Amino acid sequence: MNKKILIASLILSSLSYGVEDFFYEESEKGVKLKESVISTTGFETSQRNIANTVTVITAKDIEDNNYQSVSEALKDVPSVNVIGDPKNPIIDMRGQGAKANANVQILIDGVGANLLDTSHAKTPINTVPIENIEKIEIIPGGGAILYGNGTRGGIINIITKSGANYNGASISSELNSFGGKKGEVSYGTTVKDLGINLNYTKNDYKGFRDGDESNSEFFESGFKYKLTENQNISLKYSRYEDKATSPRALKKSQLDNPESNGLFTKYDKLLENNVVKNEVNGRYDYKINEKVSLDLIAFYQETEIEDTNDYGVDFAGKLIAKTNNMNFTDKKIGFKPKLKVSYGDENNVILGYDYINNSLTRNSVMNMMSSELYKNDLTKETHSIFVLNTNKLNKFEFTQGIRYEYADYDIKRGYTKSSLSTGQISSKTNIAKNSSMENMAYEVIGNYLYSDTGNVYIKAEKGFTSPAPAQLVDKIDGAYIENDLESETYLTYETGFKDYFLGSFISGAIYLTETKDEITTDNFTGMNFKNYNIGKTQRYGLELNAEQYFGKLTIKEGYALIKTDILKDSDKSIEGNEIANVPNNRFNIAFDYELNSKINLILDTIYSSSYYLNNKNEGGKQNENVVTNLTVNYNPIQTLRVYAGINNIFNEKYYDSISADGNEFNPAAERSLYTGFKYNF
Repeated sequence: MNKKILIASLILSSLSYGVEDFFYEESEKGVKLKESVISTTGFETSQRNIANTVTVITAKDIEDNNYQSVSEALKDVPSVNVIGDPKNPIIDMRGQGAKANANVQILIDGVGANLLDTSHAKTPINTVPIENIEKIEIIPGGGAILYGNGTRGGIINIITKSGANYNGASISSELNSFGGKKGEVSYGTTVKDLGINLNYTKNDYKGFRDGDESNSEFFESGFKYKLTENQNISLKYSRYEDKATSPRALKKSQLDNPESNGLFTKYDKLLENNVVKNEVNGRYDYKINEKVSLDLIAFYQETEIEDTNDYGVDFAGKLIAKTNNMNFTDKKIGFKPKLKVSYGDENNVILGYDYINNSLTRNSVMNMMSSELYKNDLTKETHSIFVLNTNKLNKFEFTQGIRYEYADYDIKRGYTKSSLSTGQISSKTNIAKNSSMENMAYEVIGNYLYSDTGNVYIKAEKGFTSPAPAQLVDKIDGAYIENDLESETYLTYETGFKDYFLGSFISGAIYLTETKDEITTDNFTGMNFKNYNIGKTQRYGLELNAEQYFGKLTIKEGYALIKTDILKDSDKSIEGNEIANVPNNRFNIAFDYELNSKINLILDTIYSSSYYLNNKNEGGKQNENVVTNLTVNYNPIQTLRVYAGINNIFNEKYYDSISADGNEFNPAAERSLYTGFKYNF
């Protein structure tokens, strides 16, 4: 209760400050509304014309707050819930819970980064160094017309600095009290019409707990060439490599030593996660004339992941070793042309085509009493076309969108069980399957620009989440068989606004999302499982964001309310329950004060309410928490920035994750210090 009183008092104090100084910062009016966003249409669009509560984390925000990763920056956004290991978390928006990997799209420069396997692997969101990011656009809820499959929760577009016309070089370094260290060097130059960028980052990460470590390297090179006044072409290559270990979860009786690595038997080992990602992106943009613009993206991604999980198991009173090794190779190739045509006075239409060929090989071995080998060779090839049309009549804007998506599936799965001692096969099953699927998405938006600064909108969107290839096969009585799984479909209704009110920029939205044919998986003994459409859920909530500018002080607030209901499920006992891993309330407030021309301080507080650990709503909850961070930036000269900070000032005790049964805990980081510098040449 004291935490809630604290949050309420912070809100009231900031709003009262806004009323008092309403006329003092009238000149700041319009700054936020002129901020441009790419992700909503694929072309630059001002905040004022966007029917959504978009949050933009700029390069300046990243630098001022000294964020160390994409996931750390996202934790400060109330509409985003970051779950699990900070090095490789699940990113959720609008209450997707365990299905966030399949229903929140992560984009890097407009290209999807989600893996084809949504059940065994998380989207590797921290493969781009935070120093190399121009901005992060966060759009809760929707995006089905432009981005297709899996946007029920929303999209997050990470836009990098590569290819920008930049002259100079920089070097930076940072240390933290856990023993981690990080270094980065970048160089850019422009020769006539050619801009070249190079970046290298080395990160020796060490976390709060023993064994929480990673050693990563990132290299990127890119260029942007100005063909003519109206044509540009750019190409970017990047490579990310990381070798990471994580401690094991702790039992409740072991929480008196939260820094422990969780290795308590002779067979227990640290979790290992190794990632190598190579990516090539090309872009061509051409302003054909004042009314017609072309944008073309082509890309290739290859992500290799190796997971190892070895530990001891008590079997009939005897401790035995269990080993698990899983190897993924996810490849994605595609191109995405878009044409924007303006017509009439202020009307435009965007026409687009997307082609993506996404393949995945996943091989895993599990050894305990026997050896079990799983082989998966999966491909999903999609062709999509879409139209997004906007008409303006006086102060009204009307947008209509439609998308058609055709997907081809090629599925090969195999399973072999054999004796560890003799190698004799006791069970074997294989399946090869080809199938196809069609899906449609629709969107209608009405946006009323009622003043120079204010707008109110209403929209409806029908979207879909198509099955991952592995979900189109069941395993019953030890044999793989085909199923007739269909896509999940959702319908979202939303209304919202943006304006300046009492000296504050405010945006907000309320929404309702109803999903039917949710994919449900039942697991049985003997590693058998069945996928089918039966689930029906409802998610609704409120999102608010505000900023006030008072001379040397800027205050930012955000609030997200999420309510979830399981309306229909194969397990009747969970109908009427809340969806697991979804906090009902998240709030943040940040004070950014410019002490003088060389020093600024930022105090940031984020509150997350408790939430259930499983859909049965049993076994306890994740505890509510309030985490406050402080950072100080000092610029002794224009080209040098020295900074220091304290994370989790008040040493809040909470958990990155808790197992679904409530018996295993991964403690979150306690108080830590960091310091670093950045020098620009």
